[in-house]
Amino acid sequence: MWTTTASILLSVAAVACAQAPASADDPAVAKIGDEVITASELETLTGSSLVSLRQQIYETQVSKLEAEIYKRLVLKAAAAEGMTEGEYLRSRIDEMAGEPDEGEIVKLMSQYRSQLAQDDVQARAQVVQALTQREKQQRSQELRQVLFAEAGVEILLEPPRVEVAVADGTPFRGPADAPIVLVEYTDFQCPFCTRIQPTLDEVMKRYDGKIRHVFKQLPLPMHKEAQLAGAASLCAQDQGKFWEYHDWLFANQRTLSRESMVAQAGVLGMDAEVFTACLDQGKYLATVRADMAEANSFGITGTPGFLINGRVLTGAQPIEDFEAIIDQELERRGIEIPPKQAAAEATN
Repeated sequence: MWTTTASILLSVAAVACAQAPASADDPAVAKIGDEVITASELETLTGSSLVSLRQQIYETQVSKLEAEIYKRLVLKAAAAEGMTEGEYLRSRIDEMAGEPDEGEIVKLMSQYRSQLAQDDVQARAQVVQALTQREKQQRSQELRQVLFAEAGVEILLEPPRVEVAVADGTPFRGPADAPIVLVEYTDFQCPFCTRIQPTLDEVMKRYDGKIRHVFKQLPLPMHKEAQLAGAASLCAQDQGKFWEYHDWLFANQRTLSRESMVAQAGVLGMDAEVFTACLDQGKYLATVRADMAEANSFGITGTPGFLINGRVLTGAQPIEDFEAIIDQELERRGIEIPPKQAAAEATN
């Protein structure tokens, strides 16, 4: 229902914009008689689609740019050693790849036996080939990193970003003035959202003091208690218990009900009567739906979804994907990147 309402509101806004005259800063892109459609209106109408397309364009450009830089650096390094490009790569990658570990061969043969050749000798050869190829890919990536670092390579393309507002009262952890703002759009009944929580905890540990984690709601239609759970988390926020309640909701996502949500409020020391009134009166349903509409406007329709300083990242991605963007953002601001072991030391 809320999507229909949002569409109606968007259409009304579009009509209103069409009545405004075009200007040098906002030129007309179409005319309907005396009415005009301006560039800013078109941006609103195509916003979510453009976010995804711009991200794809940026990623393609960076990939091609890095490949070209790598090729040039390899040619330069090979010439310095009196080698051809192929000879240099073989010496640095192929010839450095050792025999795969026997234990790993046995493990993978057992794990993927049904997908391998029936003959054990052929199956083993398939596994050895796969492991050897994986090591070569790792060595190639390591060589690329070394050559890029030695040459002082900088990618100057500016990544696409979206602007997101963080209203007063929105749950967050970390310094309010942190240089990195990680916005999470999530669903308390989404298993992938649960799976990503330890990764987010590790991100917060590694970049402690440099990152603010903002929590927003994106309950999906197939999860019948997710929207109520989102509203309940904000009722808990009123009583200073958002993160404790957040953890409980994810830990109990398969058995959530209104009754269990109310009961847990009491367990966590909240005023159960106040919490129940907040929930039953639908105090935060509009906030939840606004978060949903906002996420959709950025092209984030599944969960979990993230913005890192306005850069879109979707899905339960490995920590390396978060680190890559965060490290780039810190570098752009001239801020020292904390070493990876800092997170591990923080847990000891």
